Order: sequence, then C-alpha cells, then structure tokens
Amino acid sequence: MGEELSKMEKRRAKRKDVSLDAKLTANGLSSPGFIENICEHGLHLITASRKISPSFIPETVLELTVHNTSGSKACLNCEVRWVHINKTPIHGLTYRMGMEILKQPPQYIEFLAGLK
Repeated sequence: MGEELSKMEKRRAKRKDVSLDAKLTANGLSSPGFIENICEHGLHLITASRKISPSFIPETVLELTVHNTSGSKACLNCEVRWVHINKTPIHGLTYRMGMEILKQPPQYIEFLAGLK
C-alpha cells in the first residue's frame, strides 16, 4: 500500500477512472488492451496478450491507440514505466502497466475533455 501511495503522490495530474479499449503496437505487431485510468501525462493499461509481451519492459516506447466512448480516438507514443505480471485462471498471464505519454498531440487534450 505504501508503494502505491508513493506512486500516486508523484503523479503530475489526477487520473480519471475509465473503461477504454486500446490497441498497443510494437515492432509491427498489435495487441488489444484496456485502460483503467488516464490523465494528460499517463495511464494504467491491462492486456492479456502475449503477442508483443517482450515489449513490456520499462523504458520501452510503444504506440497506443485509444478510443473514447464518443467514438473519437487518440494515437499516442507511450513509454512503459512499470509492469506487474499476474497469473489468472481465465487469461493465463495478465500484464498491468503504468505508461507515460511522451507527447500529447493537440487532439489528445480534446480527447480527454470528451471523456465522461
């Protein structure tokens, strides 16, 4: 709990809880993902796909496409900051990742504003 609180205190902006579909892309391969929370500078993503799991290493840069509930999307370059791997009976391995958004394109700010 103390480690999690420490991470939260270091954040530049408060995260918004969401349920958003996303697509991770690395080395020409794509995997589906699910975003649990997001802000201007970062996000928390979950994926069960092992297709590109070798790319889930801190400091690796991935492309991320995220869709909001109104149908708009944002394409972002994100750096993996941390990874937790969990074993679940349904999905096998599940990857939870904290990701930093490296550059916020202007449409991303509009995308965030459109989140409910």
